Amino acid sequence: MNLLKKFNVPLLILPVLIFSLGYITLLSTSGERAKDQLMFFAAGYVLYILVSFVDIHIFKHYWKSIYYVVLALLFMTLLIGEVRYGSARWFDLGFFTIQPSEFAKIALVLSLSAVIVSDIGILHNFKKFVQILMIVLPVLVVVFLQPDLGTTLVLLGATAVLLFFAGLNRIYFIISLLVFGTFSRPIWELLKDYQKERILVFFNPGLDVLGSGYNVIQALIAVGSGGLMGKGFGRGTQAQHDFLPVNWTDFIFASFAEEWGFIGVLIMMTLFSLLLLSLLFVSYRAKDSYGSLVAVGVFTIFFVQIIINVGMNLGVMPVTGIPLPLVSYGGSSLLTSMILLGIVQSVWTGNKT
Repeated sequence: MNLLKKFNVPLLILPVLIFSLGYITLLSTSGERAKDQLMFFAAGYVLYILVSFVDIHIFKHYWKSIYYVVLALLFMTLLIGEVRYGSARWFDLGFFTIQPSEFAKIALVLSLSAVIVSDIGILHNFKKFVQILMIVLPVLVVVFLQPDLGTTLVLLGATAVLLFFAGLNRIYFIISLLVFGTFSRPIWELLKDYQKERILVFFNPGLDVLGSGYNVIQALIAVGSGGLMGKGFGRGTQAQHDFLPVNWTDFIFASFAEEWGFIGVLIMMTLFSLLLLSLLFVSYRAKDSYGSLVAVGVFTIFFVQIIINVGMNLGVMPVTGIPLPLVSYGGSSLLTSMILLGIVQSVWTGNKT
C-alpha cells in the first residue's frame, strides 16, 4: 500500500480503461488480433512499471545514446526494412515486427527536453536554436523518406507544441513557418502518389469514391450509423462485413463508434481527456524543469495522435495512418505508449523521493 502511494493512480488506471475500449472492439471485429493485443498490453504494462522506477535523470544523462540508437534503426529501415503498403517502416524478427518510427517519439521527447534544459538560452538565440533543428530534422527526414507522412506530422506537431510550452521565441516560430512554406512545393513533389491522393481526397472524398475516398466515406457511414447508443457488440455492419478497411488500426475509432454510439465515444473521449489532464498535472507538479518538459512532451505526442486519428475518422483530417494511442492494434505503438506513460510516472515517483 505504501508503494502504491508513490504512484500517480490515474496514470495507473486510465491506460487500462482506454485499452479495454480498443480490446472489446478488436474482440468484436478481429478475434486473433485481440489475443495478440492483450499480450502486447501485458508486456507493455510490465515495461510501464519497470520504467516508472527509473530515475528520470538517467534518461537525461543518456539521451544521446537513446537518440543515436533510434536514429540508426530508422536509417536501417531504409536499407533493409520490410516493405508494407509501400513503406519500409518495419523489421521482421520472425515472431514479432517492430516499427522504429514509433520509438522515435520516445527519443525525440527525451532529447529535446534534455537539450532545452541544458541551456534555456537556446530558445532565444538563433545559433543555439539551430542545435534543436539538428536533433529534430534528421529524425523527421528519415521517417518522411520511409515514407511515413503520419508519424512525420506527429513528430513535427509534438516538437512545435513542446517548444511552445518551453517558451521558444515567437520569431523562430514565424521563421520556421516561412521556411516550411518555401519548401512546401518540393515536399509535395516528394510525396508518393497515394499520399497526394489522400490529401486531395480529404478536401473532396467524392474525387475517388472507390479508391482513396472509400475509406473516409465508409468511416463516416460507420460513425453516423452508430447513433446515440450504437448497434451493440458484434453488430456493426461496416467493420463486420469488411466495408470499412483497416478497422483494427487507422479506423478502429469508427468501428467503436458504430457499435457503441455517441455514448461510447463520449466515454472514450472523457477517458482520453482525463489522461491528458493527468499528464499536464504531472508536468505542473514536477520538481524540476526536465521532468516538467518530458511530461509536456508525452502530452503532446498523445494529444497530436488523438486529434489526427479521430479527425481522419470524422473526415476533418487527411488519412495518414496514425494509430489511436492505446486503442489501435499494433505492438510497437502500444509498447511506445506504455513506455512514454512509464516515463511520466517516473517523473511523478521522483517527486515522492
